[in-house]
Amino acid sequence: MAVTARKRPAPPAPATAPAAQTSDPGRPISLQQAMDRARAALQDITPLPIEGIASSERDPGGWRIVAEVLEAPARMGDNDLLAAYELALDPTGELTGFRRLRRYHREDREE
Repeated sequence: MAVTARKRPAPPAPATAPAAQTSDPGRPISLQQAMDRARAALQDITPLPIEGIASSERDPGGWRIVAEVLEAPARMGDNDLLAAYELALDPTGELTGFRRLRRYHREDREE
C-alpha cells in the first residue's frame, strides 16, 4: 500500500499596515494614506497616545498633517495636557519634517 504525502497549504501572508505599504514611485499618495503614514510616523517618534488628526492639507511639497497627542493626563477632570504636532510628508508619503506647534490643556482647546 502506497502512502501519499499531503501538501500543507501555505501560511497566509502577514497583514501590512497601511502606513507601511509602498505606493508606486512618483505617484502621490491619497489623503487617507497621508493621515495613516503621519500617524505611524508619530508613533515611531513618540510613545505618547495620539488623540487624533486635527488637520491635513496637500501643499506643493506633499502633505502637512497636524496630530494631537496626549502629553500628560490630568489627575482630575478635563485638564489633560495636549500637544499639536505638525508632520510634513513628501508626495510619496515619506516623513520630511516634524515639529511641535503648541501645548495646551484640553479645556482650552479651540473648537
